[in-house]
Amino acid sequence: MSAYEVMHEIEKDELYYMATYGGVTFGGGEPLLNSHFIIDVLELGAKQWNVTVETSLNVPLHHVVELLPYVNEYIVDIKDMNPDVYHKYTGKNNDLVKSNLKYLIEKVPSNHITCRIPLIPEYNDEQAQEKSKVELSQMGIKKFDLFKYKTTLV
Repeated sequence: MSAYEVMHEIEKDELYYMATYGGVTFGGGEPLLNSHFIIDVLELGAKQWNVTVETSLNVPLHHVVELLPYVNEYIVDIKDMNPDVYHKYTGKNNDLVKSNLKYLIEKVPSNHITCRIPLIPEYNDEQAQEKSKVELSQMGIKKFDLFKYKTTLV
């Protein structure tokens, strides 16, 4: 879809967004890798809405910087702060995640950042989840979403 097509679709609910202080959430895959597209959509008229991104923050910093003027809320999928667990689960290291999160904490009020810390069976446990939460708290994070990944179909 083009930025215009996306905007045309989401603006159908503009009255609802304005009445509820709601807005749009960009997620799926890694939305920050499409920062220019997100900006194009928002420049078409969505800037007055609440804008949220769901991100791993495992992206080059310039994507985070470009979207700062546009994004109100960040939901950061941390996985686990332990580099070994993170690498085992994602195949990548979390150095970029940590440095981008530090940058974000300096630029955005802490109540606008929620860190998701999943319990991932066979990768981490409740103790690891709590350890990640403590480390993130020490960095300045105050909002958390702790949950368990569902691994079986019902």
